[in-house]
Amino acid sequence: MKEETIENKDDIVSLGKKLAKLRLAQGLTECDIATKIHVRTSIIQDIENDRVINVPAIFYKGYIKNYADIVGLPENEYQSYIDTQLNRPSIQIIKNYSNKEQTKRYTKRILVISLFIILMIVGITAFLVWRDNKTELVEVTHYISPPTSINS
Repeated sequence: MKEETIENKDDIVSLGKKLAKLRLAQGLTECDIATKIHVRTSIIQDIENDRVINVPAIFYKGYIKNYADIVGLPENEYQSYIDTQLNRPSIQIIKNYSNKEQTKRYTKRILVISLFIILMIVGITAFLVWRDNKTELVEVTHYISPPTSINS
């Protein structure tokens, strides 16, 4: 009885192992498959090792479908695997590739630098004008009254 269970476990081959086995039977490398479906080789390795790939579900489904089509695996043999993997609870993190935040930060930095330069120019100008006006003034330390006439 124990031998039967061991044989049954050997008969159950994961989707990744099936895909790898079919790929090797056709003489293809992981790089060949990656090139054909336009992904990194590490994604092909993750699929073959049944690792969870942190990509949106639609991409994951497309990777499996395209890989299976290339190696000739019928849809009925991988569809149930896709359904169970897509129903797994996971957090999908999608990177924001827009430059909006970076542009906002850059614009804010330019504004601060511009205001600083303008304030420096106004301050230096005010100082120079004040200094020039100060030197033109005659400092009177004592006042001499005009002579008064004695005749009056």
